[in-house]
Amino acid sequence: MSGPEALLLIAAAALYLLASAGYGAHLLLRHPPLAVGARTATVAAVVLHTLAIGVHCAVTRRTPFTTPAATLSATAWAVALAYLALEWRLRPRPTALGAFALPAAFLCLFAGAALRASSPSAPTASARLLDTNLISLHVLALLFAFGLLVLAFGCAGLYLAQHRVLKRKRAGGLFGKLPPLASIDQLAFTLVAFAFPLLTVGLAAGAIAAATGGQHGRWLADQKVLASAVTWLVYGLYLALHVAAGWRGPRANYLLLGGLLAALVTYFVPTQLHQFG
Repeated sequence: MSGPEALLLIAAAALYLLASAGYGAHLLLRHPPLAVGARTATVAAVVLHTLAIGVHCAVTRRTPFTTPAATLSATAWAVALAYLALEWRLRPRPTALGAFALPAAFLCLFAGAALRASSPSAPTASARLLDTNLISLHVLALLFAFGLLVLAFGCAGLYLAQHRVLKRKRAGGLFGKLPPLASIDQLAFTLVAFAFPLLTVGLAAGAIAAATGGQHGRWLADQKVLASAVTWLVYGLYLALHVAAGWRGPRANYLLLGGLLAALVTYFVPTQLHQFG
């Protein structure tokens, strides 16, 4: 990693952490300047993170996901960017979700830095496959799908926490500071509705690349491919039940929690086909 890239990533991580604290404090205190400050820190972090990715691409002449560490960094960027899009688009702003989204972005970036420090090896020839257009589409689509699904997971967590408090008939405290259950449920559905096509495109691009890349069907038995199929089915089932059967409430949100667990298995399971280097 070049010096400028490292400095930009350190600054971005510090701002992600500052934004995490701001959104968390705003969730508890409901003090508007805290949300404004957290939003400003998030915008600055995304700008610096984008510059770091640009420097990485310019120096290495490779896409920003040729190693697991770089992919985790790109995932942090995707999560933060997706959250900013929600803040820009939705009214009222989903600031409660920021208390989950920004810590998730910071943890992804920190995990990427820790992984880079523990295994600083350069990408091998197999990783150069990631520079092809089809595989770049595969990875980018899945990165943004994962970013949206992380936010949907956050919505599910908020929903279930608020639902539990409501069942206990404790309307004060944190409960009174969260959005209505119906709003959280609808936001989770919207996020998955955008993520699912990206997930489909990403998996289809990967399947085409594998089928035309001399794998001769071996890719069908790859653990990551199988886990990806399970993840796709879980979210497809969620959307189908939500639209066709009117599925709402705790059951639907528990399914979202399970969906992200499947996505995490897909993301981290090591396989020969998806070996970076």
